[in-house]
Amino acid sequence: MKRKIILYDSHHLNLGMMQSFLGTEILTTNYDIEAISELNIIPQLIQNEDTVLILNSSDLTSNVIRDLIDKFRDINPSVKIMIHSLDVEVNDIKSFFDKGIKCYLGSKVSSEEFREALAQVIDGKVYITDDVKNMLVNYMCSQEGSQHLKSDLPTEITRREKEVLNLVCEGLRSKEIAEKLFISPHTVESHRRNIMLKFNISNSSRLVKFALDNHLVET
Repeated sequence: MKRKIILYDSHHLNLGMMQSFLGTEILTTNYDIEAISELNIIPQLIQNEDTVLILNSSDLTSNVIRDLIDKFRDINPSVKIMIHSLDVEVNDIKSFFDKGIKCYLGSKVSSEEFREALAQVIDGKVYITDDVKNMLVNYMCSQEGSQHLKSDLPTEITRREKEVLNLVCEGLRSKEIAEKLFISPHTVESHRRNIMLKFNISNSSRLVKFALDNHLVET
């Protein structure tokens, strides 16, 4: 039975381009390449050993990505997961590797680097791009240097969540926020829900007041 490379992307154009690109690569000769745009199909496709899953997670929140990694590795512990995302916090990237992904690719990755990353992952290795490696080193160093500091609030929000929160406090709707940040309205709503869950707030008006009272946004 041929080994598999599973491509997931919610955007059909990106999916088609990636499938065409991989179809020209010699290193994928021994693989069946399947391109899908629905997450619920993935569990059926990753049963075999030597399966590589390339997950474009640009429309997914970090919490959802972590849950998916756990779910897919429960189904097949040997599945080799590569994450491609345009905008993820460095602490989230670290958590993805902690959960067992083999590679994370950001927005700056070139076709040559993607080719090298895929080759390394197929060979069973972990691949980290230089920019991600530098981010992770700086993050870990900053964490060590600030262990003695305590936040006034019980939890923190990510940079993207803060951007969303700023625009919520400006009175923008989810669609308007999505257009400004070049993300989907669904992603905006996910960030809004995450913020409200973090601070145990039940509605948007209370969220705005809380954010202003605690100086979480620029005024």
